[in-house]
Amino acid sequence: MQPSLEQAIAIRQSAPARCPDGRFEGRGIVICAGGKRYFTCAWVLIAVLRRVHRCTLPIQVWHLGRREMSEEMRILLEEEGVEVVDAEAVVAMHPARVAGGWPLKPYAIAHSRFREVLYLDADTVPLVDPEQAFAWAEYMDNGLLLWPDVVDVRATNPVWARLGLAPVERASVDSGVLLADKTRAWDMLDLAIALNEHCDEVYDLIHGDKDTFLLSALLLNRTFGFLAHRPFLFDWDMVQRDPSGEPFLHHRSGAKWFLDHPNRPLVAPGLMPACEAALADLRRRWSGTVFQPPERSTLARAEEERLVALRHVRLQSGGSQPRDVELLPGGRVGAGREYEQHWAVIDGDGAPRLRFYGYDESLATLDKTSDGAWVGLGRAPGNDIVVAEPGTRAASKLDDVPLPTRSSADLVAALAQPAWFAAGYDADRAASLAAALSLVNDAFDDVPEQVLRQMSPLDAAAWRGFRDQLVSQLAARRDQRVELVRRSEKNWPRVLSPNHYARPA
Repeated sequence: MQPSLEQAIAIRQSAPARCPDGRFEGRGIVICAGGKRYFTCAWVLIAVLRRVHRCTLPIQVWHLGRREMSEEMRILLEEEGVEVVDAEAVVAMHPARVAGGWPLKPYAIAHSRFREVLYLDADTVPLVDPEQAFAWAEYMDNGLLLWPDVVDVRATNPVWARLGLAPVERASVDSGVLLADKTRAWDMLDLAIALNEHCDEVYDLIHGDKDTFLLSALLLNRTFGFLAHRPFLFDWDMVQRDPSGEPFLHHRSGAKWFLDHPNRPLVAPGLMPACEAALADLRRRWSGTVFQPPERSTLARAEEERLVALRHVRLQSGGSQPRDVELLPGGRVGAGREYEQHWAVIDGDGAPRLRFYGYDESLATLDKTSDGAWVGLGRAPGNDIVVAEPGTRAASKLDDVPLPTRSSADLVAALAQPAWFAAGYDADRAASLAAALSLVNDAFDDVPEQVLRQMSPLDAAAWRGFRDQLVSQLAARRDQRVELVRRSEKNWPRVLSPNHYARPA
């Protein structure tokens, strides 16, 4: 039986918890993010950390199980070098009541593998490399550093009497950013977890988790660092500062990042192209849904692995032209994706079946034939769907053109050779490069991101300016094309291919 709020506090006050020996090491960043909204925000945050500020700290993204994070989403983060942690699995080993995203924050900080943690809300955008905060005296002298909110905890707030504390009026905490050394702050983190276990009582008195860190320190009579400068308001959000009062981090508390809609501005306009490029990259690589395939057998999973190893298949729908489609791990459809957003191999009557999904529904279920084809019906009667594996008779029947061997990354790398930039900025070369990349951009969905990666090490300011302008133009042109495809998917009859998975009359 869970102790009451008063009992939980009394236990920790009488015997403050100590940090487990040898369990944690090093420094790292912890982010809590699950579901479409916060996964999108976390993706932008990680892009800014890695590609703009060149922050090398390891990153963990925590979530609450399958309802928040699909295999597809996990793989996308792991491809960016991010560790993904399912809190539900950790809770099984280190029990606690974690009833939602806010209560998850102190738990994730405490149980991450790092000894020193920089916690960042998914909807934050650092304006500088945040790793520098580990060197600030406000953190080094205390082991816990908190940032203020724009509002106060009033002396009249009933939380003081409820927790047995003397009433005081002081700045509330913005827990969108926090620094903790577990060897010195473990007792405060442990009590914050306990307060969040009683979120149904505590949150009625304060706004979410944020002041549970402050209250934990006060209940234990512990010192902690607290930034002297209040944040300033910008648009719908607030901007946190560093010890000298300079802008440090834009907390998009009111204006979360949207994957499919225009986004509100940043306090640092120069960061906006990188954020928009990250969103465009995510639109290309992710459907925007938490896709969970049905439960399937070991045999079906083995067939999925085989198809992933093949990677490319050829698909024909009705009388449309065959096209090459990339089958990626985690049920992702890569290059060639039109209306197929996900795929899986499911269990049929004695044999695996290949199924394609749209945004929220099954599009087609295919059975395998003896000539290496997967055959079935789309959404309209008579609309045959054929998927052929490379090197089979079925593939030769569909099209004699070989499956693709060159990717957009290959083409961008070939065009944007570092040697071309070594001799300094050349306007003619820049114009030719822009024209060539524009053509490549019409054939692939990730060219702006590939250009940004390939040309990111440039030293010459003129080349950097050219790169940023080119990436913006390519992204706008690509997004216009992608949006046309999206509209044709969601508005029937379809514009681009009327017979492709046509909706029944």
